[in-house]
Amino acid sequence: MGSLSSAVLGPYLSLWLKSVGLSFSEIGLVQSVSEIAQLLTDFPTGGLADRHGRVRVYSIGSSLFGLGLVVIGLSRGLWGVLAGASLSGLGSALVSGTMVPWLYDALGDRKLVKDVLSRLKALSGPVRFAGGFLGGVLAGLAPNVPVITAGLLAMASSVMASLLLPDNRGKAELGYSGILRRGLHVVFENRGLHLLLLSSFLLSFTGRAFFTFWMLLLKAKGLPDEALGPLFATMLLSTSLGALLAKKLEPSPKTVALTSALLGVEVALLGLVPDLWGSVALLFAVEVTLGTRGPLIAVLRNDLIPSEVRSTVSSTLSTLGSGFTAIANVAIGLLAGKFGLGTAYLVAGLTGALSALPIWGLTFLSAPGEGGNIMEKPCGR
Repeated sequence: MGSLSSAVLGPYLSLWLKSVGLSFSEIGLVQSVSEIAQLLTDFPTGGLADRHGRVRVYSIGSSLFGLGLVVIGLSRGLWGVLAGASLSGLGSALVSGTMVPWLYDALGDRKLVKDVLSRLKALSGPVRFAGGFLGGVLAGLAPNVPVITAGLLAMASSVMASLLLPDNRGKAELGYSGILRRGLHVVFENRGLHLLLLSSFLLSFTGRAFFTFWMLLLKAKGLPDEALGPLFATMLLSTSLGALLAKKLEPSPKTVALTSALLGVEVALLGLVPDLWGSVALLFAVEVTLGTRGPLIAVLRNDLIPSEVRSTVSSTLSTLGSGFTAIANVAIGLLAGKFGLGTAYLVAGLTGALSALPIWGLTFLSAPGEGGNIMEKPCGR
């Protein structure tokens, strides 16, 4: 249901904001407000997940996220959109440190976690493919209908999680404040996490350029409006191909570094290639790379985090990531407004390629406790 919500929303949030008169910089501001709301609340909500249950906190967060999208879809001015973005940011904060930590601890086997994440990513492709077409049909009714529908689907996802998933949590006996202190200690002391954060900062510019402006970039290169929905739906299937490739790969620093560098190169080329069909081909390449990298980086990151504060640390990393993304949203928006989308994509791609270097640096760490948190079980599956 979450994948369907994301697919229905697709490129239509930015298009809706543009249709109500927001500029590139204002669209960047809206994204930044959402990220700042998440930045301010992510860390404490991660402690709530470790203390009170990851599924329970996910359900509350998904409901708030969906409500924020509904508010945005019903607003026709900047202030209403900013209010909805704030709600969605709070919902994202509650969600961020829940499902992957829940899965990692529920299974207890890093290889199995990677395989499950890869399968989920692959299965989400057909679901999102259908959602992309649905979003296109809904956009034909009115430009805000996909945004409102995506919000309602996110609320439905929260209900399904509550009904279907058995909950787990961190070391609840530490108490809420004890969990927060322990999580901060891990973040401050773990050199591997420091390298991941540096990589995340560099890659945030790449992600913001791609996810916020790809549809506007292609429209500027001649993509007709009626082709946007089918194109987006087809792109989502290529993410499934990437997820299937991830099943064949080891979630090692070298593998993640290579996929990060490849992602940066692809986004940079989007800014350089002038023709429409070459850009479309690069869009599919980016989606395959994203589908491959996602499960690998999720396992690699959780290898570095102790189980008892997994949600807290994940939310702390997300908090910092929200700050990075807020900076990137404004920077990419300003670059696009002053120099054009092509230049913004080129700069974002170069920072993405550089993001591979800190991840590669993980291969040189040998300090105890900075990796191998959960071993693969001898029997595999």
